[in-house]
Amino acid sequence: MSDAANPVLDMMLSGEYSDLVFSCHGESFKVHRAVVCPQSSVIRAALTTGFKEAKDATLNMDAFQPATVRRFVNYLYTKAYDYDANGEITEDPNSPENGNQASPQANDIEANGDSTDNANARQTQTGDASMESDRPSTNEELPTTEQIAATENNAYNTIDPNMNAATAEEKPTTYRPEINDPVFKAILAHTRMNAMGDYYDIPELSKFANTQINTILTGASPDALWVIGLPVIAETALEIVNNEGLTEVLTAAISENLGTILAAGALEDSSLMTPFCLELLKKCIVTNQQISETLSYKIMTLNEVNTKYQKAADLTLQQRKAASNLTTTKKCRNTSCQGHFDCYFAEDGGTLRCRLCHAKH
Repeated sequence: MSDAANPVLDMMLSGEYSDLVFSCHGESFKVHRAVVCPQSSVIRAALTTGFKEAKDATLNMDAFQPATVRRFVNYLYTKAYDYDANGEITEDPNSPENGNQASPQANDIEANGDSTDNANARQTQTGDASMESDRPSTNEELPTTEQIAATENNAYNTIDPNMNAATAEEKPTTYRPEINDPVFKAILAHTRMNAMGDYYDIPELSKFANTQINTILTGASPDALWVIGLPVIAETALEIVNNEGLTEVLTAAISENLGTILAAGALEDSSLMTPFCLELLKKCIVTNQQISETLSYKIMTLNEVNTKYQKAADLTLQQRKAASNLTTTKKCRNTSCQGHFDCYFAEDGGTLRCRLCHAKH
């Protein structure tokens, strides 16, 4: 809605006085050079070097997807971009899905309705008059419910990017259950925004995206499907030249959930791992589990010994106090007990009692 108190935001929403267009897969986003250029040295250079972009006042952003460019525009004008209450990035359900992908796994997710941006298609904007990515795009479709059911044990089989509907039933497809998880989709969308910040040299955008990812990871349950999708997100992040610390964030998240990720086979076909490293990692996990179990047992034993020691120490202290009383006690505290005073320690070991009347001393 229009905000009279924020004329810059009002210009973004209305497109009034626009002197530049971001073009992305058939969609146009009207923006203002005075807002955009001070924030991005890449865009500023493209518009001041006499190339086609400067003459046409149109910047091609087909390396990304419309949903991401829309959030990019929001950030340029507001220093933020929106996501809904569930943490899922707001997406345009009608946006094109034939984008560039960073990895085979990302290709599968791309087809699910939250398209993957070509984060690793970085190009020198000042030296490319066309400003178009030279990487091919694909039009993949997720398997239908029937195709998934036909895939044995929902296994992670290799997907052919050229597979069409006619051959889908003849060839098993990759089933990735995490792609519909709202946490996974939110983290992946923020990762794409990180990529866009790097692409157009806006480090504050990348940092903002990382903050959102950290917030999501902090509140997310580890017992959900998003965990097994972390390697896919990491592959996307590693293609970003300067992701402002996102690699460390994802590395920590993966290490905390490594057992679950390995058990799900999420690293089997990942470009993050060679077969040797994967086997080595599995062995390390087994060894770590054994060490953890041994350590847990020793800690439990130590706690038991410590408890026994503490009880013995307390008993010794009580007995010393009781023994000191013998030097000053000449008769039983029970006035009706007239016999010779003698005493003993009760069964608890720390209580001194009269041997005749068993009164407590």
